[in-house]
Amino acid sequence: MKQQFLLGAVVAALTLSGCANSTSKATPERLAALRDAGLDQKAGEKLDKRLAKTLARGQKNGDLEGQFADLGQEEGADLATLVAAALERNPRIGAAAQNINLADAQRMNAIFGYLPQVRFVLDYSNIQQSVIDSDNEVFQLGEAEYPVQSMQLRLEQPIFDLARIFGIQHAGNARSLSEVEYIRTVRDVSYEVLDTYLVASQARTRSQLLRRRMALMSRQIDSQDVLDETGLGDLVKSASLSSERSTLAAEEAMAAAEYAEALGTLARLTGQRIDEVPRITMPRGLVGAERKMSADDAVALGLKENPLMMAAALTAVGAELERRTAIADDFSPVLMAYAFMKQEDRADSRFGGGSLTEDTTMGISLTIPLFNAAGEGYAMLPATVQARAATLDYHARQRELETNIRATHQRMGELRKALSQSTRASSAAARAFRTEKLRFDNGQSAEIAVAARELRYAVTRERVAYYQVEYIRAWARLQYLAGADLSKAEL
Repeated sequence: MKQQFLLGAVVAALTLSGCANSTSKATPERLAALRDAGLDQKAGEKLDKRLAKTLARGQKNGDLEGQFADLGQEEGADLATLVAAALERNPRIGAAAQNINLADAQRMNAIFGYLPQVRFVLDYSNIQQSVIDSDNEVFQLGEAEYPVQSMQLRLEQPIFDLARIFGIQHAGNARSLSEVEYIRTVRDVSYEVLDTYLVASQARTRSQLLRRRMALMSRQIDSQDVLDETGLGDLVKSASLSSERSTLAAEEAMAAAEYAEALGTLARLTGQRIDEVPRITMPRGLVGAERKMSADDAVALGLKENPLMMAAALTAVGAELERRTAIADDFSPVLMAYAFMKQEDRADSRFGGGSLTEDTTMGISLTIPLFNAAGEGYAMLPATVQARAATLDYHARQRELETNIRATHQRMGELRKALSQSTRASSAAARAFRTEKLRFDNGQSAEIAVAARELRYAVTRERVAYYQVEYIRAWARLQYLAGADLSKAEL
């Protein structure tokens, strides 16, 4: 017996030593090799083969590669086309849809937890029996080696298990949460597509207007060069005009870069490679939309319709159901009915001769947790903290949403004022340009003065276009925060 104990101790020591060594194999040399050469070539080849099999199996359940991996081509697309492409090809929306399937499967498994549990066990073993010491003369003769074969059919049916009941309720709440998260993802992506579309159109328009200003600036420079040739020019003004044109060229390049970045973001969101987007125009009747709905009404609508709040509410409810489940696991009795039939075929025994027996047992068991029944403390303690955190998160999201709605509503009002003033300035600049051009046609002005007026008019047009798109973006954000589905927006 002592020899067996010592052998076991030696084996345990060697095992612990091996485990300790296995936790310190990330040597500096190994890490340096990883930084220089990357993953081992054989490991990489094995990964490629396994990935190919995994992707091939995934294709049996749907054309995931064609829908989410391939990048389509769109030379020019309107907003409706881009939103439709995003709803079909955006991977976040696809993942949200798969989460619904996952929640359905988990709910079904929770229901299975309250259905009958049936198991069949077939066991075959070889027994070596010998009596080492006994004061029974018959047992001293007991020594045998024989096989035993047994078959057991067991059925268990929960009659009362509060934790399983709460688990079913929690799974149903999780399924509703996955559906709301899908709606939320669709609206998030639709808003991002719309906002990025507006940013792209804004950058393209600004780039075009800047090129127009650069052309007008070139006309002024050419007129100034003519004056320089006649000795009436101003070298300081010529240098200033050249500097300003270079500044405009830099701004135009930056606008073009923003346009390219926005097109890339649209491609990521929609799964379509897009070459250009059309210029956006202000929809009729949109200006002053914030006057038709007060900030209080927008807040009330957002708190009711925004999927963000629905998801936060379902998360809080789910955390409370998890708390109740934990309390039931810790303290609630469990009543279980069971029945099993066992047939055992023993080929021999210590006393000679085998046996074939069949037992049928039926009964009801009542399990009452008294103290630390699972040996892991009480699950209700962390579950209670998590439920409080979920409730706190709900109130935080509520306050954040209200703040964003009110700020966006106020921003729309200020942008409306800016748009109104810039429109007036553009109208005045247009009148001044037409007057100056008429004077030039009558021989009362110079071409350089006309170019200056037209340049000023171009500047005001740029500001009007900028404020128009900013107002539309603020309107779209307010609609999004209030819970509107922007996939149906028409711009």
